[in-house]
Amino acid sequence: MAFEPPRRLVRALGETSPDGDDWLERLPVLAERAAALRGSTVERVQVPGGRSSLVVLVRLADGTAAVL
Repeated sequence: MAFEPPRRLVRALGETSPDGDDWLERLPVLAERAAALRGSTVERVQVPGGRSSLVVLVRLADGTAAVL
């Protein structure tokens, strides 16, 4: 699932981290990989999410809803 990081997270990283842009660019792939390692699929990103974190709603292989 392709997505753009929530604006709240983008703004916060812009204020605190000079390397934030590189990490934000890789974030969708990293989130997909984290979900796949747990046998789950990404359903959507929770907006606004955290100020310095990404909240991803996923579905486990057995159909249970979960959060990364």
